[in-house]
Amino acid sequence: MLRIGLVDLDTSHPAAFTRLLRGIPGIAVTALWDGHDVWPAGYDANFAREWQIPTVCSRLEELPDHVDAAMIHGVNWDSHVDKAHVFMRAGLPVLIDKPVVGTVRDCHRLLDLQAKYGTLVFGGSSLRYAVEITSLRASMGPPYRPVSAIASGPGDFFSYGIHTTEMLQGCVGSGIQSVRLVTGGSAPLFALAYQDGFSPLLQLQMQYSEWSFCAFTDRGLQAVTINPDTLYEPFVRNFVTLAQGGNVEYSLAAPVEAVRVHIAARLARCSSTHTPESSPSTRTGWWKSRWTPLWCSPTFCCSANPSPSAAPPP
Repeated sequence: MLRIGLVDLDTSHPAAFTRLLRGIPGIAVTALWDGHDVWPAGYDANFAREWQIPTVCSRLEELPDHVDAAMIHGVNWDSHVDKAHVFMRAGLPVLIDKPVVGTVRDCHRLLDLQAKYGTLVFGGSSLRYAVEITSLRASMGPPYRPVSAIASGPGDFFSYGIHTTEMLQGCVGSGIQSVRLVTGGSAPLFALAYQDGFSPLLQLQMQYSEWSFCAFTDRGLQAVTINPDTLYEPFVRNFVTLAQGGNVEYSLAAPVEAVRVHIAARLARCSSTHTPESSPSTRTGWWKSRWTPLWCSPTFCCSANPSPSAAPPP
């Protein structure tokens, strides 16, 4: 029996993931702890009763004694590394819900701690493992590179936008070096530069409520729209498989890279109209806004006191 604990109940994910976990043989959600960043005192006890979770911890540090793995669902991503550290130190697998962190400093801290302890740190966006995306990736075959591609999605720039970026990575892989703003406005469009010259487009904050990915290949256009009804299960099952010692293609560096893409995109969005430069790529002068490398990105701010209304469902 793999015992799983929940950390923070801020979004709809704890309930949705618990429902899925209860349908997997040999898995039980046995304990939880909530930091009350979103919900008032007593919400955790009510949640535990509703989902028949036997233990509600009063301190986060108590949780490792009751579980074999943990899932962190807090909307204050500035606290994710410290909370994950509790489980890494105990040698327990941990899932960090998207976005895994919110600053470049925490990108380094998380990767360094994972390397130090060698424990499994899974997480990011469930769109990375959406059936539509993994099927499209498989149909293209190695090296999973279309001629060009565009990923599009709704919601706010960071906590929802990260879904769109991880969806793109899930299909064409990681290795993004820099970001450039193509057009601004209410739905900004960015070009992403890979080390091998591949440059897909990323469109954020679309007004409709769906994620789509279009790949232009040598065999023609391949386009998918994500079905939200089947979105979470592959993500949850992949974590369980890894926590049980199974094999799933995964690297913590990928969702960390997605965070840095958004930080760089924010910088590009703020500076591009004021700093026209030619492209450092071979296509000089293609766009006039500058490339923003991921390594120079400073931070992406997070509210330390989110409200219940700020807790998004996906």
